Amino acid sequence: MTDTPNPGALADRLKPQDPVIEADDYQGAVEEALGRLEALPDLPVTDHVSVFEGVQQRLSEILSNVDDV
Repeated sequence: MTDTPNPGALADRLKPQDPVIEADDYQGAVEEALGRLEALPDLPVTDHVSVFEGVQQRLSEILSNVDDV
């Protein structure tokens, strides 16, 4: 077994979660979105942009749902 990251396993860690958020769980949703940044050390630098974009997209979804509560 090698120390090379498994792209499939990393992709599973970066998949967007269900966008429906309970009113009292926004902090947890934000922490989960930011937690995806922890995968960066395991990825080549060329893949970092897609991670940043995914996190930004998720944070935008969370923010847009705040007004719905």
